[in-house]
Amino acid sequence: MSERPEKKQTGRVNYVWVLAGGYLIYLAVQLLGGVWTGKSDSPAVGAAGGLVFLVIGALLILREWRAYQYGKAHIDDPSTWSDEPEEPEKGGEDA
Repeated sequence: MSERPEKKQTGRVNYVWVLAGGYLIYLAVQLLGGVWTGKSDSPAVGAAGGLVFLVIGALLILREWRAYQYGKAHIDDPSTWSDEPEEPEKGGEDA
């Protein structure tokens, strides 16, 4: 198993992801509504696509909701919401 370094959470919300998640949920409702009412030409594809869009849209919104909650909880700690990358410590080298 490969180990990836954990990405530091910043608490910043990207509203484009929120809009994308909302749009995917809207598309899922349209697809599943067409299957439910019988207006879909291919109900199996409509149901599968609707469920996939619903899950992905919900995950996108959940991800940004967690970032919002993290930012709200750590608003008094400036080190958690800094956008600047952390510099590695240079120890023991004399240049």
